[in-house]
Amino acid sequence: IQKKKCGACKKLCPTGAVDFDQTDQIETLQVGSLVLAPGFSPFDPSKFDNYQYANLPNVMTSLEFERILSASGPTMGHVTRQSKDKGEHKKIAWFQCVGSRDMNKCNHSYCSSVCCMYAIKEAVIAKEHAGDDLDCAIFYMDMRTFGKSFQRYRDQAELTYGVRFERLRIHTVNQDGVNHDLILQGVDISGKPTEERFDMVVLTVGQRPLSAAAEFAELAEIELNPFGFGQPEPFSLTRSTRGGIELGGSFAGLQD
Repeated sequence: IQKKKCGACKKLCPTGAVDFDQTDQIETLQVGSLVLAPGFSPFDPSKFDNYQYANLPNVMTSLEFERILSASGPTMGHVTRQSKDKGEHKKIAWFQCVGSRDMNKCNHSYCSSVCCMYAIKEAVIAKEHAGDDLDCAIFYMDMRTFGKSFQRYRDQAELTYGVRFERLRIHTVNQDGVNHDLILQGVDISGKPTEERFDMVVLTVGQRPLSAAAEFAELAEIELNPFGFGQPEPFSLTRSTRGGIELGGSFAGLQD
């Protein structure tokens, strides 16, 4: 903007690429192939009222916690509570399979594939940021560390960094009205009731198809699998059910 007027870019552009008079046009292109990569949607845990994600500031999703760990995030990478006291964390819990492997509340019977590993990664990074005094616990049904060196990474998190792996399901999260601690109640694998206090709960949310995935499939005349993602041809990871159209990214199968 020069002299409080817009338009200098049109005069200065050496290739004449700026055209303020351009209008919408419909064009027909001939291409050799088409790649569909609409991505995915993270699961919204607000429907799980027992976790109180929508009500308690110290309950957040794994993607929100990623921003807490980031140096460019809202806390500049400093791991602090999100309640008004903004205190230092002493104990953080991760809940696995939120929105995955659950036919009861969300009708998502599939495993989202990546959640176990990114929860372990977040716990390790949180320990690196906050120090060894931070107690990190991952509550899980099954840990699925199926990639190359994934099990080694999980063992390192436990043996070197001290991350706890607790095989039990938490059914209730309540908040202490005085100090904002979160009181977790659950049942372990033997059926024994448990209760423990934490400063923060991170919900390890799974992946679900975009609402626009069905529109993509109808437009391209391809098939979707029963879960709403693209259906690849047998023995292929990317080839769709229609020749010349490929599946890309998480649309072809859940991945990190």
